[in-house]
Amino acid sequence: MPSSSQALSFLVPVLLVGLVVTGGIALYRIRAFSLPISTVTATATIILPVITGVTLRGAQRLRIRENGSNARAKMSFSWPALIVLVLLIIYETVIATLALTHVAPPSELICGLERQWGALFSSKNADAIRRIQEQFQCCGFRNVQDRAWPFPDRSHTARACVEAFGRGSSCLGGWRQMEQVTGGLILLVAVVAFLLKLLMLVLYRTQSPFLSSAWTARSSLTDAEGEDNGLSSGNGDGDNIRGRIVDAYHDEPPPEIEGQAASSQPEERDTSASDRRGLLVQPSGIQNERNEWREG
Repeated sequence: MPSSSQALSFLVPVLLVGLVVTGGIALYRIRAFSLPISTVTATATIILPVITGVTLRGAQRLRIRENGSNARAKMSFSWPALIVLVLLIIYETVIATLALTHVAPPSELICGLERQWGALFSSKNADAIRRIQEQFQCCGFRNVQDRAWPFPDRSHTARACVEAFGRGSSCLGGWRQMEQVTGGLILLVAVVAFLLKLLMLVLYRTQSPFLSSAWTARSSLTDAEGEDNGLSSGNGDGDNIRGRIVDAYHDEPPPEIEGQAASSQPEERDTSASDRRGLLVQPSGIQNERNEWREG
């Protein structure tokens, strides 16, 4: 399954980048339209995919370090790894819970929106209220005369917004919908990060072919190149290996063992053996004796 492994190894980083962008969009909408969502929550949402990617990368390197070149061995978890995993799950759970408070139920969102609008009106933050009214083409909060911009003063009445722009709807509906969508984006990042981490852990434990591709393959090549450099550079284990090879090779022959004939004179042994065989073969004398016995 090389094609599916390569596709998965390509989609994982792209998905993490997409989650970061999604968190950035949520943060932008919170600041641009003064949504009653904490910017700390949005910032933590942007950081979450980065931490997830670093954790997955670290888990793969840890797996390679523990299992060596056996890329299909099951991953073992140490207590520090389990603690980090639990902390990440708590982190994601907190973000998801905070995001849910800005998604449903819609009736509960009105209180937060009204407090936010009241704070903007009290501080005379004309830019924020004007940006909201221009985004949704509305006037006021609950109705077109409810704390709308331009603010009522000696030269403007409560209907100044309607008279100036001709808008006939309030901003509550559109603003609340934007809060729900933005909270949904934050919730999406938290859920996808959790599911991605769960998927990667399942792939580790089930010996998926994905383990031998992408990040894992690059890490294995890096480790292999490091070992080759160690052998070729003349340092560390390379010197020890070459030293053992040199020590094992000797130009001088091994010492002779007492009680055995020297092996350095094979020709003399052959000559003496042939002489002994020559001395033993003497057929001529025996044949003469037989002939003489027969004649007699």
